[in-house]
Amino acid sequence: MNPFLEQIGQRLKTERKTRRLNQTDAAKRAGLSRREISEIENGSFRGSVLKVQDYAMSLGFSLTLEMKRRPILSELPEVFDED
Repeated sequence: MNPFLEQIGQRLKTERKTRRLNQTDAAKRAGLSRREISEIENGSFRGSVLKVQDYAMSLGFSLTLEMKRRPILSELPEVFDED
């Protein structure tokens, strides 16, 4: 499983439990199935990111994407510059 997806799922599960919702009730609120909620929470969901977003938004969260890139070869001296 993907550790990033597991982290998202665990955070959503914690929030769901804080709100005293079971998976079936959370699924109804998000417009998903209970199985999809379970898969999202355990990090094994392979469906659309829009469904994860729907679940997150139903619990008051939003998803964001942070773009990261690897340095190119010419930038490496700057990365390891130790003045």
